[in-house]
Amino acid sequence: MKFGLIGRDVRHSFSKDYFEKKFAAARMQDASYGLISIPSDGDLKAVLDEPFLGLNVTLPYKTMIMPWLDELDEDAARMGAVNTLVRTDDQTWKGYNTDHIGFEQSLLTWVCIHDLPKNALVLGSGGAAKAVLFVLKRLGVACQVVSSSGHGDLGYGDLTQDVLRDHRLIVNTTPLGMAPDTDSCPEIPYQFLSNEHWVFDLVYNPPNTVFLTRSQQAGARIKNGLEMLHLQADYAWAIWKSYGKF
Repeated sequence: MKFGLIGRDVRHSFSKDYFEKKFAAARMQDASYGLISIPSDGDLKAVLDEPFLGLNVTLPYKTMIMPWLDELDEDAARMGAVNTLVRTDDQTWKGYNTDHIGFEQSLLTWVCIHDLPKNALVLGSGGAAKAVLFVLKRLGVACQVVSSSGHGDLGYGDLTQDVLRDHRLIVNTTPLGMAPDTDSCPEIPYQFLSNEHWVFDLVYNPPNTVFLTRSQQAGARIKNGLEMLHLQADYAWAIWKSYGKF
């Protein structure tokens, strides 16, 4: 019984340890979980041809892998990103997104729905951002995407004091600050943050990124992505179980 995680560099992921503990608790002695670092999207099809029963997908492949799938869950299709794959009974691959479930639950255990800011900045425009945008729009939060690639509504140079004052929720969906590159961070004007800001970093390793540390120093309330990781992983587990994979 093979499961695993696909990403560009997943050596520092917590997923292997997390799922192997779940396998051990369920006494699934024949189950294994591999970390599969893929340097380019050209190798994605080769991984799908291997005898995996289920796969998790992380950056930057949450959108790139979609053309290789046979079927998409409705929410994943609407988001345009997947992070969980299951091999169905007819040996085809179906894609799901559990990021949005994990993000929404983690966000709302931290910010009461009545206190949720009306406007948010989402840093990054990749697959994780699509799940965050899906959730925030459903919750009635107006979002602007900030990207250095030109794929957003704003560039980092557009983040003035007025922009940050009007956007009290900031969510980092980029890998900046993630191990092993722990010294990097999104280039936002941290001096314009205040105790009225909520700053959420989807990065969970390390627990306190430079982004979170600088935001907290400016007075903002902060949260990392560890709880979201656990929640989305639990839903991935539930999906695999619902298909009778264990």
